Amino acid sequence: MIKPTIPANEIERLNDLRSYDILDTLPEKEFDEITFLASQICGTPISLVSLIDENRQWFKSHHGIEVSETPREQSFCGHAINDPENVMIVPDSRNDERFHGNPLVYRDPNIIFYAGIPLVSPKGNALGTLCVIDSVPRDLNQTQIKALKALGNQLGKLLENRISLDKLNRSEQKLKEINATKDKLFSIIGHDLRGPIGGLKTLTEILLSDFDLSDTKKIRDILKVIQTSANSTYDLLENLLTWAKSQQNDIKFAPQEIHLNPMVTQTVELFSELSKNKEVIISPDISESTYVFADKNMLMTVLRNLISNAIKFSSKGELIQIFSEKRDDAFIITVKDQGTGIKEEDKSKIFTKTEHFTAYGTNGEKGTGLGLMLCLEFIEKHGGKIWVDSELGKGSAFSFTLPLKDA
Repeated sequence: MIKPTIPANEIERLNDLRSYDILDTLPEKEFDEITFLASQICGTPISLVSLIDENRQWFKSHHGIEVSETPREQSFCGHAINDPENVMIVPDSRNDERFHGNPLVYRDPNIIFYAGIPLVSPKGNALGTLCVIDSVPRDLNQTQIKALKALGNQLGKLLENRISLDKLNRSEQKLKEINATKDKLFSIIGHDLRGPIGGLKTLTEILLSDFDLSDTKKIRDILKVIQTSANSTYDLLENLLTWAKSQQNDIKFAPQEIHLNPMVTQTVELFSELSKNKEVIISPDISESTYVFADKNMLMTVLRNLISNAIKFSSKGELIQIFSEKRDDAFIITVKDQGTGIKEEDKSKIFTKTEHFTAYGTNGEKGTGLGLMLCLEFIEKHGGKIWVDSELGKGSAFSFTLPLKDA
């Protein structure tokens, strides 16, 4: 048996094949109809749409045979793709030195007759074949060969149409996400931003009216409410501006090696007054030797939002922990609180652009979900993942991954 020669353009050919995103996909009626017609026209019991992967030939459609793949080194199609301009016909494989001792010849499916037309992409790469097979010696007449070529051309167009349809579906999904994000933004501006600003307006009007300015306790209580409202409004505006920049691609992704411990410490210090007023304890536990490869501004935004949320949903005396661990080819960074937790049915809503999930903090602080949407977007830019483990009434742990520099 002579193994098929590997084409000189093998790397380019494999990349081209994988760009179709078709390997190991489910059967499709259009492909099965082509193999049925090929068998009918050529009078063979078996017809295949065979795609030549690195170490196997995989059948997108297999008429008359149950297997979905066979080793590339045993494949007839592996030989056929080396002559992409011609139909390869083997009248009797037992008389062809390339197939002496080939298990596919002497065992099921007993390939004695083979005819295959290479499927060539617009880039000129032979991706596989449309082939017909029989267990007895035979040949094809010119009409059958011409018909097989015509089916091969239709198969090539079907592959290209499949890519176009996939691109269309992705564009449609992207458009849905953009519209959902736009609706979410309008909701935030129209309701979540209007609410706290309206509250500030009302409170300042109270102070400027015939209010008893000698009642320092009431004034202090009002100022605390104003401070809470101002803080949440400021956070919201900052997230809105950051989100707007990200949507316009105005935020450049510039990863660098970052010493994690001082960055976490710096971010925690931003919340010192807020955590003190709420009597929440923030305990960072990041090793001095931990370095991550990340965009500094994006990482700061993610940490700031996760810590802010942890404070928002924590009560007096509760602990917020920040820690990291190295696992495989990534660092996992976690912000864990002992707060209110998240309902099981709400977990899937918090990291999606199509849902508008909001919740109130332990002191009535209003959330918008925009901060977590930014976290998702920025972590995905790093090639990482972000998720939450939470139990209602027992707190939440938000974790995200950052790749190691080498990865």
